[in-house]
Amino acid sequence: MDENILLYQVRPGDTLDKIGGKIGMTGSQLKDFHNTYCGKMERLWFNNLAGVRQLIIPKEYKSPEQIREEKETELPPSRVTRDFYATDYTVKEMFSDLSGDPLEIEYKIDVSFKKEQEINSPDEIVDVKCYDFKKNGTTPDDKMSEISLACMESIYPISFIISFSGKICGIFEFEKLKQRFQEKRPDLDAFFIGEIYKAYLDKFQAVLEKQEYMLKQFSSVLLYKILFPQMECFRKTGKWTQEFCLLQNSFSVKCLMNAEYHHTEPKTAETLIKGYIEEPLSIQEILRGVRFTEEPEKPADGEIEFRYRTDKKTKKMLQAEASVILNSEDELYRKQTIKLISNEKIS
Repeated sequence: MDENILLYQVRPGDTLDKIGGKIGMTGSQLKDFHNTYCGKMERLWFNNLAGVRQLIIPKEYKSPEQIREEKETELPPSRVTRDFYATDYTVKEMFSDLSGDPLEIEYKIDVSFKKEQEINSPDEIVDVKCYDFKKNGTTPDDKMSEISLACMESIYPISFIISFSGKICGIFEFEKLKQRFQEKRPDLDAFFIGEIYKAYLDKFQAVLEKQEYMLKQFSSVLLYKILFPQMECFRKTGKWTQEFCLLQNSFSVKCLMNAEYHHTEPKTAETLIKGYIEEPLSIQEILRGVRFTEEPEKPADGEIEFRYRTDKKTKKMLQAEASVILNSEDELYRKQTIKLISNEKIS
């Protein structure tokens, strides 16, 4: 017999409601439970127990509401917390398109919160630093990759302002990014010699004057979307509409979203968030970041997916995966995937 069930000897005066009330079930729930496990025993067809000698009851009954509440406690809270983050992650990104030549980028990312005495804000301030880049398994050695990485390295760490909801809402002490770059500029000029490199460095410096533009750039990068999710998505039910930027520096697109939660693993919970483009847009509109006045004859088909694996006890994000897929005329046009893995052990 299943170790989670018991045989109850029916006594005179017993009813399904009376027995069920003692163990937290309704009479109808108890009848259904008995009929599920009774096997060759007599099934219950009515709510009375006339002629019934034994009843199958659970050792520990949990109502659907109790089970739902217990599972909710295993998920991250609906607001951002420091416990949600590990101190560092290994990141792998893959890009593929019609050319058929996939690009794989691997790097590491450090995440650290500023001490409360360092800030005067109700929001959290998070320092982020990306480093140790590999391109298709090797350290990038072409000059354009080197100069772009050197420019970004000169301004790290970037201090993001994270709102109560979990999303990036600003860059803390933005002016310091420009100061850091100006301090490193002489070394960069000495290493990257030539008009092309000077023009690149000048443009990068000019961009550091535009706080809103930089914020839009960072906010539309898939890395920061998966790293700083809207925390209420860990508690969403049913379907909802949410705007999502499918490509960096493009516009936000309305997507129909839904979430699934899986608790089968003993120590970790999985949250799966999916979305599909709900607006009639062409691939060119999304690529250019400009909406056209006329609806396209053949709208683009796109989908997004986020998958989080979190520690049930500490609520820490141990692993996260995301993908953005754009299809045109039922064929893959572009796909980007990203995966973050923490080195921290499960509690």
